[in-house]
Amino acid sequence: MTVAAGETFHLKLAATPTVLPESGGTVAVAGNGYNRAQGVFLAFCVIPDTVRVGDPTTYTSLPTPCLGGRESTDGSARRITDTATSTPGATIPYEPGGSFLTTLNLRPEIADGLVCDVTVRCAIVTRADFTATADRSYDQYIPVHFEHRG
Repeated sequence: MTVAAGETFHLKLAATPTVLPESGGTVAVAGNGYNRAQGVFLAFCVIPDTVRVGDPTTYTSLPTPCLGGRESTDGSARRITDTATSTPGATIPYEPGGSFLTTLNLRPEIADGLVCDVTVRCAIVTRADFTATADRSYDQYIPVHFEHRG
């Protein structure tokens, strides 16, 4: 990704585990190569129907809804930024190289009637924060699945 100043950023996002028990669990998430001048949301969201994970040309819709909402304090989302602090524990600064390391607490029901692997596809995502909501160049997806007993 190249920004207006001509700098190039190579976003990398990793998470483990990506298969969780039916009730949910905690996932370790690491990112690097992000533009420290642009804050991002790290969240667990419904993958838009038009998105093919791994094909950024299809990343044209905002990943939403997301677990926990914008001011999440339950550990299901984070805002990563060097320019502001809002909710303690939910907002964290970038580390050197535009990197971050944190955890997310995930559960399969994103919202009423939206259940991962049942009614929707879900992923850990990064996306530009509310200072650049329409900017899809920060979108990254790591699909997550839940074990269903049946």
